[in-house]
Amino acid sequence: MFAYIPARGGSRRIPKKNIKELGGKPIVGHVLDTLAKLEFLDEIYLSTDDPEIASIATAHGATCLELRDPSLATDAPGFIDLIREDIPRFSEASGGDQEVLFVLATAALVPAPLFEAAHARYRETDPDILMSCERYPTSPYWALTEEPDGYLRALFPDKVLINSQDLPTTLADAGLWYYFNLERMKTFESVKLADQILPFLVKDEYACDVDTLEDWTELQQKFDRLNT
Repeated sequence: MFAYIPARGGSRRIPKKNIKELGGKPIVGHVLDTLAKLEFLDEIYLSTDDPEIASIATAHGATCLELRDPSLATDAPGFIDLIREDIPRFSEASGGDQEVLFVLATAALVPAPLFEAAHARYRETDPDILMSCERYPTSPYWALTEEPDGYLRALFPDKVLINSQDLPTTLADAGLWYYFNLERMKTFESVKLADQILPFLVKDEYACDVDTLEDWTELQQKFDRLNT
């Protein structure tokens, strides 16, 4: 199994997000240093379009191939595009290995034992994908959506009269990591449309999907709590 970290340079909402300093170290450096502790990984790769990111990643022990194709380094390509068009070159570099641990460059709070526990579960169960997940604070079945007329409408009208304890359990993608077999995942239109998605529940103290400056502030606060 090899690790694959996507870390493009162009982040508009948080400039240089993937190498922004957290606790005096580039955030991706925390991730790479943690992955280096995992004995089940044969190689740790980082994919980027940015030479600065590549240099930092190499300094933390990652292997970077040629810079990512510019067409795969914009906001447009999704997770499945990387699976089909970028990860295969890293698989080839690893000798054809198809087993992938896909890790976000901002998953700096996740400790090595959590990756190890998730890997053990992946090996035991062999799902299409094992996804890090967290619980919704409020059931999305009670969600309201704003219509063009400015009024709110129930997104699931048939569920609003049901008590919360009687609603189906729902989980959200924690945006941290995913274990999967590359060839199997290529057959799906989205990782969220795979036939067998196995959740691995992550405590709130380790979960922080970083998209906005508010998310970064939350990440910083959690990092400080974990390191005091």
